[in-house]
Formats: sequence, structure tokens, C-alpha cells
Amino acid sequence: MDFRFARAEDAGDLVAIYEPYVKKTAITFEYEVPTVEEFADRIKQISETFPYLVALQEGKIIGYAYASRYRERKAYDWVVELSIYVDENETQHGVGKQLYQKLLFALTKLNYQRAYACITFPNENSVKFHESLGFHWIGIFEKSGYKFNQWYGISWMDKELQTEGNVKPIKSVTELTTEDIEYLLE
Repeated sequence: MDFRFARAEDAGDLVAIYEPYVKKTAITFEYEVPTVEEFADRIKQISETFPYLVALQEGKIIGYAYASRYRERKAYDWVVELSIYVDENETQHGVGKQLYQKLLFALTKLNYQRAYACITFPNENSVKFHESLGFHWIGIFEKSGYKFNQWYGISWMDKELQTEGNVKPIKSVTELTTEDIEYLLE
């Protein structure tokens, strides 16, 4: 498996991975599959600041993961929300775990303090996945999203990324060192 940073040109492949989640599940609360153009814009916007990684198997993108801003207020700058999607034919093969490990590594190097995962509830597989990576359950917001004619809650989990007491300025993804990038892409 290979890894690299997502590019706007990947939008078609990423939409193909994302589409079944929109159409068949409540894992995402989107009702409509974004266009390739919309998705390319999302990739560009997120990638300006945060790591946005793709996993490839024999040159084909089989999963992606990225971090994004948690909230707009300045005091939230040191925390991020994570997203991950794996081709529905590639789940349970370790793709997601490797993507998340690399993403969490990059976020730690960029001085983020905490990562949040917002998981549609119920979703025991996702909760177990996050627990295996050191995330801790912090709460449920009942009836937060309405999709497929029913209400779903959202479960929040978090992971501490820094154990030091000193808060350092956040770095942009463009400030990762050559060594860091080599690790991410190996």
C-alpha cells in the first residue's frame, strides 16, 4: 500500500468511495453526493491547512482521511475533527488504521493537542476502531441527524495528541519536515 497527499485531481476517485456512504448509510449526514467539482474544492480548501491523505493499492485510491477545523473560535485552534472513508470493498484490511496512524502522526508534528471523532450512533465498528487507536468515548448527542426517515445520534470520541504541558503554535501542513513527509508517504 502506498500513501500520498490528496490532490484536487483525486476528487472523482474520492467521490466514488464516498458515494455509497451517502446513499446507503447514515455514517455521513449528507443527503446528496457532492459533485466532483465540489469535492475538488473541499480537497483544496482542507489541504491548505490540514493533512489530507490517500491510500493507494496498485495505483488505485482505496481510502482517504483528513483533519479539519473543529470550530471557528480562536481557542479551538489546537483541536481538530477527523474524517475517514475507505472503499467499501477494502474495509477490514487495515487501510483505515494505517491512514489514521499517519494522520495522527502528522497532527502531532503540527502541534495539535487533541483530535475528535464524530461517529454516527449507533456504530459499534467505528467505536471499536477508534478505541483501538487510543480514542476515548466522551459522549452522545441524541437525535442529532435525520436521515432515511429516522433519527441518529452522534457519539464523540477524543484522543490526546500532546502530553507536554507547553502549548506550541500550530504549524501548517506545509511546515512538515522532509523526514515527517517521508514517514507519511512510506
